[in-house]
Amino acid sequence: MFFSKEKIEKFDTIKFNFLRVKKFDNHLEITLNRPEKKNALSFEMINELALCTDYANLHDSVRAVVYKSNGEIFCSGLDLIDFKDKENSIQLADIFNKLHKPKLVILEGDVYAGGILIVACANYVISKNKVKLSLPEVKRGLYPFQVMNSLLRSMPKKSVLDWCIRGKEMTAEDCKKLNLINEIDDDLIKLSNKWLDDIIMMSPNAIKNGLRVFEESYIDDDKIKILNKELKELKKSNDFLEGVNAFKEKRKPRWK
Repeated sequence: MFFSKEKIEKFDTIKFNFLRVKKFDNHLEITLNRPEKKNALSFEMINELALCTDYANLHDSVRAVVYKSNGEIFCSGLDLIDFKDKENSIQLADIFNKLHKPKLVILEGDVYAGGILIVACANYVISKNKVKLSLPEVKRGLYPFQVMNSLLRSMPKKSVLDWCIRGKEMTAEDCKKLNLINEIDDDLIKLSNKWLDDIIMMSPNAIKNGLRVFEESYIDDDKIKILNKELKELKKSNDFLEGVNAFKEKRKPRWK
C-alpha cells in the first residue's frame, strides 16, 4: 500500500483536486482532471492516483478501474516543472502495476510521454480513431525508462526502442497494429460497457490473484529501481536543463 489504512478508510470524504472519482456498483471511474495543464501529472496528482489504487485493492466491490480524461489531451506526461524541482517516493509505474484489478483506459485525446505508461499498464485500451500518441522525452534531454519497461510487455522490442529514441508521433491505428491499443471506435461507451460486462461475469478472486501473480512474477521491481536511478541521473544533465528551458520558452533545444 502507498498510504495507511486510516487514510484509505477516509476515501469517501477526500476532496480530489486533480481527479474526478466516481464509484459505481462494481467499478471505479477515474478521470484525469487538469485540462488547463493538458492533464500533466503533478506530484499531487500522482498521489491522488495512488490513493485510488489503494482503495480499489482493498475493496472487493471494485471489480475494475476505468481511466478517462477531461479535455482535449488524455495526458501529456509528468509535469516537467514539478519533476525538475522535486522528488516523489511514489513511482508512477507502481500505481498501475500494483493495482490488482482489471484496468481499462479510454482514449478520447492525444497521449504524450509518461501518459503512455498509463496506456501500457492497462489490461485493455479503447480509443477514438483521431488519437495520436508520442514519446517526446528525448526532445527534453530525458529518456522514457519506465514507459519503455512497460511497453516491452506488449510491443516488439525493436519497435519500442525505435519509438523511444526517435520520439515520433504514432496514430491509434499504428498502436493497434503494435498491440498497444485493443480497439478503435467512436462509440467508446458501447465498447467500455461491453468490457465491463465481460469482467463482471468472471470470478473476482481468480482475476485479483491472477493479476497479483502476474505483477510479482513478470514485473521486476529491481529493474524498475535501476531505471528510476538512471532517470534521476539524467535530471542532473545539462541536456535536461536545456530541454526544460526550451520547453518553457517554446523553442527548439540547442544541444551542446
